Amino acid sequence: MIRMSSKNCKKCGTESIADTKFCPKCGASFAAATTKSKFMVVTTSTIPGYEILEALGTVHGLTVRTRGVGGKIIAGFEGMFGGEVTSYSSEAEKARKESMERLIDNAKSIGANAIVRTDFETSDILNGTATIFSAYGTGVIIKPLKK
Repeated sequence: MIRMSSKNCKKCGTESIADTKFCPKCGASFAAATTKSKFMVVTTSTIPGYEILEALGTVHGLTVRTRGVGGKIIAGFEGMFGGEVTSYSSEAEKARKESMERLIDNAKSIGANAIVRTDFETSDILNGTATIFSAYGTGVIIKPLKK
């Protein structure tokens, strides 16, 4: 018998396969913090207390998601009674987190230590069977202002 390694979500305790990036139940990221320095991502053009030294260019993070047959059936039942369609909410949260991680990875790859003017967009493709989740912004180099 081959035993695969697993890990538990720190947020909800759900067990998952070791190489999984997100909890299948709550969408929490399994990514470990690899550095103590904080990478800033903001929706504004400036960051209070910091000076933008250089704008390096636009950066993006992108993921495309679909719901499986089981998820569509569950969503159909939830839709009959009204309220939140939790099966879609969970997938949307996972996709948002993944697009944000990819946005940060792309910014780091061009030498940025922050992202300004961040925004998110979604679009349906393939006649509504898949959804694109996109995060984008401007990668910049910042430094704290002297006090």
